[in-house]
Amino acid sequence: MLRVNYSELSTKVLGNLSNRTIEVISPAYASGVLQHNPLVDVLIATNKSYQAIVIKNTYSGLGNPVAQADLVRDKVYRNLRRMLQGMAGFNDKPKGKAAAALLTVFEETGDIYGLSYADENVVMQTLINRLDEAGNQVHLATAMVMDEYSMLKQAQGSFEAISAEQTDANSALRQKQSASGARRALHQALRDIFSLVSAMKNVAGWEDLYHDLNELIKEARQSNRKPSKGESEPPAASGDGLPENE
Repeated sequence: MLRVNYSELSTKVLGNLSNRTIEVISPAYASGVLQHNPLVDVLIATNKSYQAIVIKNTYSGLGNPVAQADLVRDKVYRNLRRMLQGMAGFNDKPKGKAAAALLTVFEETGDIYGLSYADENVVMQTLINRLDEAGNQVHLATAMVMDEYSMLKQAQGSFEAISAEQTDANSALRQKQSASGARRALHQALRDIFSLVSAMKNVAGWEDLYHDLNELIKEARQSNRKPSKGESEPPAASGDGLPENE
């Protein structure tokens, strides 16, 4: 019988055993004893899923770009506010009066210091909506800070775009099948193939396939190893600690 103690195979050895098994049975699937067998279809699909997610990241890896985009918009926000504070000191000039009016909008909207990304987004969106009003557009033009304001809007837009991308990517990753779930599914798909070939090994046309798969299993046992430092293993599919045979 083709016996495998799946729970003792490392992640990589299991993946390699699955890949090699598909290579060995492919000719029989194409035009031999396993021709168009649905169990092979299941193994191919399950193996593809396992290979794709077994060493996947839980998060998208976009955390640093999001943080950088936040730093950029914070810097532009601070710089614009400081420019207006400097001009507001000239309160007898049109630019100074316009700057003072714009600072009132900043103060009424609230500061962004110490806020979460979500709360800062609310403040920034409210500020931009206020500054887009006709009266404040006149003040921005009078204070000659339209270019700086455009930079602020661009920085906020860039942050929202990369933040949304991160949210979508993280959500998609969390919805993927877990590594342990993929491992259990692959165990079952391999077990079904090995059980079928074992049951048919004395029937003409199946002998070579049986012996080839038996050699693969021997190689897997020999190459199996404990995970090296830093390589995590998903939980074994078996919950009772017993070897998973046949």
